[in-house]
Amino acid sequence: MKKKRFYLPYLLSVIMMITLAGPQTAQTKEFNSNNVTVGSNAIYWRTERNHIGMLAAYSVVYKGWQTNNSRGYNIGSVLLSNDSLVNGRLVFWARNCNTITHNETQHGEVRLMLGYLAQLNSDRKHGKIVPDIKNLDGYTVYTTLEPCAQCSGMMTLQKVRRTIYGQSDPGFGKALERLQLNSTALPNGYTPYPRKVISERSNIIYCDLLEQAYKKAGPDVHITDFLKSEEAKQIFERAYHEFRNYQAQVPSINGQFLEEARQLVESVPQNFVPLSPDI
Repeated sequence: MKKKRFYLPYLLSVIMMITLAGPQTAQTKEFNSNNVTVGSNAIYWRTERNHIGMLAAYSVVYKGWQTNNSRGYNIGSVLLSNDSLVNGRLVFWARNCNTITHNETQHGEVRLMLGYLAQLNSDRKHGKIVPDIKNLDGYTVYTTLEPCAQCSGMMTLQKVRRTIYGQSDPGFGKALERLQLNSTALPNGYTPYPRKVISERSNIIYCDLLEQAYKKAGPDVHITDFLKSEEAKQIFERAYHEFRNYQAQVPSINGQFLEEARQLVESVPQNFVPLSPDI
């Protein structure tokens, strides 16, 4: 009986140690992808990748900045090939071209999706090895302004996994969230639309700065007019300079991703670029 009492405190201590170690083991559980080991920083490398993706989107817009909307609005986006894998990369960019095309369907996100798939098809016809896809299943869109209903609808049908935006649109935003509303409790109600796309507001500082500046501009200022203002330009310029000088905090995973993102942005011209003749 004395021995049992003697060992009881030690038994309780062992149980407590196992309990406390459990969550830590789960957090540092490792997996391998393309010979890259990802451990306790797995969440952070994704967070940093989203940061780089948003900086790239702002930079694409800044490189084609305009004060008269002669091409279209100062809104742009970039496309991430896979949201969940270490070897995901930014593969395409686009900007709003409503004005120059005389076509108000030519939003940045629409041109991003159409342009990328058209480019793949063109490369395929010329014998290049490209992903064998006809939609964007698993892809992520980084866009500088919250997607409207048109862009949200295309993202949904193209099976885009996620969109992360760099400024809220109080007038035309929350379209993806509205597609997920469940109104079955109402007469003639509907279930949420299939193929849910995750919509996230970026936590990058430039998102806060743009929203604060737009709010100060006053309720009568349209968001696309704000986006050609000097104040908006300065915020995009800050994002562009950070992108050019940014150093990867998880270089073993995001170092190459950042370098390729810079190469993509460096290829972006100031002037209008037509999409593939295939579309």
